[in-house]
Amino acid sequence: MMALSKQPFDLTFHFNMKKTQYITAIILLSLGIAQGPSTPLFQQDKGRDDKGKWVRDHYNYTVGDIDQLEVDIEYVMGELNLDANMKPKLISGSIFYYPLWFAPEIEYEERSNRGVLSIRTDQDDNYNFVLSEYKIFKKGFSEFEDNSLDFSLPTMIPIDLDLDFGMGSANIDFTDLTLSHIQIEGGMGEMNVEMHRPNPMVCDFLKIDTGLGSFEAEGLGNINAREVDIEVGMGSAEIDYRGHFTHDVEIDIEVGMGSLELILPDNVNVKAKVRHNFLSSIDMDDLIKKGNYYLTEDWESDRPTVFLDISVGLGSVDIDLRH
Repeated sequence: MMALSKQPFDLTFHFNMKKTQYITAIILLSLGIAQGPSTPLFQQDKGRDDKGKWVRDHYNYTVGDIDQLEVDIEYVMGELNLDANMKPKLISGSIFYYPLWFAPEIEYEERSNRGVLSIRTDQDDNYNFVLSEYKIFKKGFSEFEDNSLDFSLPTMIPIDLDLDFGMGSANIDFTDLTLSHIQIEGGMGEMNVEMHRPNPMVCDFLKIDTGLGSFEAEGLGNINAREVDIEVGMGSAEIDYRGHFTHDVEIDIEVGMGSLELILPDNVNVKAKVRHNFLSSIDMDDLIKKGNYYLTEDWESDRPTVFLDISVGLGSVDIDLRH
């Protein structure tokens, strides 16, 4: 399978292929084993400013007849914006960068009714990342904050997202996307996530790892996840998990030296188990203690239940119930 990259002329075929290779390719295509998307509409802008040469690449991929879209993003530094594309079969976006520091690779391919979008800026084979890190910290982040990645994803295709974000600011709007599996890992940056309408399908798993940075979220209950894993290392997280609940959800929470404020809707049942020590700070004032558990006072058996499993080291956890 041929991946679609940012170089528009990479799509030319090599005419020195043997006849047997042509025959094999034709057979694979006829069997549907190799399925490719349309050619991306690619545009590249170039310029120079006081920080050096810059490049802005533009992408448009029209997806084929796929049942799942896997999105794998590793973004080292800068500003990241991710949202829904109102054209349900279109992936579109752009990336702005300084080639001296970053060598992004963006590819999209389709195989067996599955599309894969890969966006990476941490490519060790293209540049010395250790040297880049040294220069980044020597000059300060402000020298590199102009790097930006903006992508919009199709709305009608179930998305499996794996996002690894380093330094900078990330703004992710899941509204109108169809989400099946989400993993978000933060580094030392600031992340903002929101979802203002219910996910049209059940998301089997949602993982949030805040790292050393700050994480803010609104309407995450609309993701409609069955299982949630929240890890807060030395950073801070304010997660509003209100939204449309149709089933029970299990949320595992692990806080090291950081802080977490979790807001839950007051129209669901909550059952929380907490493991902590004398150095931990726990605020469960909206719940009542019964044995080894914290429970909602107005428990109703016909409502969805949020099961919390909380482990706290030297940090703090605050659970709030709001309308």
